[in-house]
Amino acid sequence: MNVLNKTPASFYISNFFRQFFRSVRRADYCALRHSFVNVHLAPGSKFDFQKYIKRSLEDDFKVIVGISPPLWASALIFLLLNVSGLHTMLWISIMPVVTILSVGTKLQGIICRMAIDITERHAVIQGIPLVQVSDSYFWFSRPTFVLFLIHFTLFQNGFQIIYFLWILYEYGMDSCFNDSKEFVFARLCLG
Repeated sequence: MNVLNKTPASFYISNFFRQFFRSVRRADYCALRHSFVNVHLAPGSKFDFQKYIKRSLEDDFKVIVGISPPLWASALIFLLLNVSGLHTMLWISIMPVVTILSVGTKLQGIICRMAIDITERHAVIQGIPLVQVSDSYFWFSRPTFVLFLIHFTLFQNGFQIIYFLWILYEYGMDSCFNDSKEFVFARLCLG
C-alpha cells in the first residue's frame, strides 16, 4: 500500500487530487476488470468489458435524467428562499460543486480501495471473487445515495442555468435579480 494511503485522511486527500488527473489508473482498471471477468466468465470465453460498461452507463443515464419529487422540492425551496440579500443563487451554485467534489473523491476512494484489496490478495482462484462486492464501500452503505447526489447535482446545475436564462430573458441583465455583476459572474463560473 502506498505511503499516502496509510491513514484515512491522507487516503482521501490523495484521492481528492487524483480525481482531477487520470482518475482511474490503468492498473486499477485492469485489476477490477480482471477480477470481474474471472468471477463472471468461464476461462477462455470472449467478453467485451467496455461494451458491458457502456451498456451499464446507458441504463444508469435513464435513471439520472428523470426528475423525482425531492428534486422538485429542492427547486421549490430555492424559489421560496430567493429573497433579496440572501444570495441564494450563489449558494445554489456552490452546493453542486462541493457535492460533486465529495462524490468524486468517494468514488475514487472506492476504486482505490477495491484495487488495493485485489492486490493484497496475491492468489487468483478461478470463480472466487478477489474483492467481495459490498455496499460498505459507500456512504451509509447505500450506493443509491451516491447516485442521488449525482442526480441532485445535475438537476441543480440545470435548474440554476435555466433560471438565470429565464431572468435574463424576462427582465434583462440590469434587473434586481442580477444586482451584483460579481455574483452573476461567480454563479456562471461555478455552474
